[in-house]
Amino acid sequence: MHRYRSNSVFLAVMAVIAGGLPGSMLAQEADPVPVFVLAGQSNMQGQAVVDMNHPEHYNGGRGTLNALLANPAHQDRMGHLRDADGNWVVREDVWIRYQTPEALKRGGLSIGFTGYGGQHHFGPELQFGHRVGDAFQQPVLLIKTAWGGKSLFKDFRPPSAGGEVGPYYQKMIREIRSGLQGYQQDFPDLEGRPVYLAGLVWQQGWNDMGDEEARAQYAQNLFHLIRDFRQEFNAPWLPVVIGELGNGGPTSREPMNQIRQAQASAARRAEFCGSVQFVPTAEFARPAEQSPNITHGHHWFGNAESYFLIGDSLGQAMLELVGKRPDKKRVLILGDSISIGYTPTVRKSLEEEAIVVRPMRNLKQAENCQGTRYGVEHIDRWMNLLGGEWDVIHFNFGLHDMKHVSPQTEENSNKKSDPPQSTPEQYRRQLTEIVQRLKQSEAQLIFATTTPVPDGVRPYRATTDPDRYNAIAMKIMQEHGVQVNDLYQFAQPRLAEIQRPANVHFFPPGSEVLGKQVADVIRSCWKAEPPKGAPPTGSR
Repeated sequence: MHRYRSNSVFLAVMAVIAGGLPGSMLAQEADPVPVFVLAGQSNMQGQAVVDMNHPEHYNGGRGTLNALLANPAHQDRMGHLRDADGNWVVREDVWIRYQTPEALKRGGLSIGFTGYGGQHHFGPELQFGHRVGDAFQQPVLLIKTAWGGKSLFKDFRPPSAGGEVGPYYQKMIREIRSGLQGYQQDFPDLEGRPVYLAGLVWQQGWNDMGDEEARAQYAQNLFHLIRDFRQEFNAPWLPVVIGELGNGGPTSREPMNQIRQAQASAARRAEFCGSVQFVPTAEFARPAEQSPNITHGHHWFGNAESYFLIGDSLGQAMLELVGKRPDKKRVLILGDSISIGYTPTVRKSLEEEAIVVRPMRNLKQAENCQGTRYGVEHIDRWMNLLGGEWDVIHFNFGLHDMKHVSPQTEENSNKKSDPPQSTPEQYRRQLTEIVQRLKQSEAQLIFATTTPVPDGVRPYRATTDPDRYNAIAMKIMQEHGVQVNDLYQFAQPRLAEIQRPANVHFFPPGSEVLGKQVADVIRSCWKAEPPKGAPPTGSR
């Protein structure tokens, strides 16, 4: 299977490390090692208690990892943490690096990678590492960077948020760079293997909760942090997972609820286009009387089950974003402004089944994929978004190809006598090239026909153009075994209700109608699972 990994991420990290690698090592064919960054404050540091059971200070061991594993009910879910002899498992395929104030901790994933000495605590990294380690064939590297009692408003404040850049934002970036540069010295088993930045996990929020201004700015500051982090590492589509400030449980007080809402709001930003996920965690809170640290509500009372479940959910969300979670499909939407209009409905309709992504022009605007000439230039970049490995690619080209342009400037023209942006023959050739390259992804391909063009549109298009260009496209799809979503025929009888007058675009309810149709056709791919190369459906 062809795997389209984000070249910008891979090349950026290679640029950092290449100076210290012999050429022969760089030429090795081993799969690059994914690197996941786990960042935040004390709950990312790790406060789950493993084995301490002092009756006064640790509540007799209730809620510790030892106590949980002594209960047969937890064996199926947590038994992998110990081997047959009762020793804590140390993974040889998942490596972790964590610089604490006292020491640099590095080694195979196990308990103990927290801000405390010894092997008596763990954090979200433990089950997160098991989740991602099980999903990848190659080794995995975790870089943990976290400090207790730090706010996003001040300590982690990112550059684009304005004001003084937070010292711990800068320290976080330095530690990650150090980990990427020195990974071969830290982990000799990885010597000679390239690495790539695969994702960021953010678990933080407690210290912003008590400040009204910090709460008000949290969503925007988190947006800036994600954007700046991606820019720091030249990784514009880096998958990001945000763990909820959930340690107050489902019924929490209002300041905590405001932070939770801000975290969820930041993840939903349209400019992230599905590349950021918010992970609810409040349901993982356990009562103080069932936990070892009964006065530490800010640390989930040290309950091992809480931290295990947090790490598990963060790991599942990350696997979804990087295409390694089998119960979630990955859908790429390519197309012009008509598809920009219906993509939100497709995403909402499929949110329980798939991650739906479309290219973005910048952090505020969806990218218009325009016509086939533009598509040929950018198709490889689009296929690489979020690491590629798409299950379904739904695409359309035609509306821009048939619009008329000035022969001198190629600007949009309202003159019938001026030529189209792409002649029918150019459209045929360019669309064929796009389809051939899309087929390299091994995704299920769905081509959407161009929707109707009414009289009087500007720039000029003939009302008969969709029929001409769609006929060319249908023949190409037939030749290449690509499924067809005939949006032209679907929209035609509904135009009076859904399309704007003298305009190729649709009213918002019309875009919603189209989006539901697109979602239904995409969903049919994994319900029917037609064999690759099967004859297209929905032909006119």
